Amino acid sequence: MKRNAKQTLSGNWQWAVILTLLTSIISGGIGGVTWGIGYFIAEMIWIVYDYAVLDFTKGTQEQNYFNAMFCAFTNNRFIPVFLTWLLELIFLCLWSLLLIVPGIVKAMAYSQAFYIDKDLIESGKDIQATEAIKRSRELMVGHKWEFFVLQLSFMGWAILSCLTFGIGFLWLLPYVHTTNALYYRQLAGDRFRSTVENPTNEMKSE
Repeated sequence: MKRNAKQTLSGNWQWAVILTLLTSIISGGIGGVTWGIGYFIAEMIWIVYDYAVLDFTKGTQEQNYFNAMFCAFTNNRFIPVFLTWLLELIFLCLWSLLLIVPGIVKAMAYSQAFYIDKDLIESGKDIQATEAIKRSRELMVGHKWEFFVLQLSFMGWAILSCLTFGIGFLWLLPYVHTTNALYYRQLAGDRFRSTVENPTNEMKSE
């Protein structure tokens, strides 16, 4: 999976690094100078960063960086993404009260929720408040440890990036997020991307 991520990023590192840099600056600036809603906006920007990377892995590369960073606030994405983020935050906080390990286990179980949100929204489906979290939990049955180990495999690169005063993260983050996007697509396939029925065909059948 990591080898495929490197191959996907080959020849596209400039786009990935610029997107990461802009996302870091804007989300950090918003989160740093504001409280409450500003923190939420910063989190949403990073969620959309994952959306841009997921599109990138299937060959759709958003050249307008600001469209890539703020698309969660358009195309009927805001409410489902907000609810998924809020509920996931609440659930993880509650599980973490039981000690660190249950919190980590649930973090792995919920790790695919935002990707699922994206696929369901683009399929034109109405999403219930906890649907993406529930489907992520089901999708990750038998895969939580595998995904956890995948995240740990980047630890060495993270340490090296810290030694570069954080500059290395401009390359590490695209690498990690591209790997995770490829992992999701391999695990989920097209099960959440089924297209809605064509209204024209429905009218004809009536």
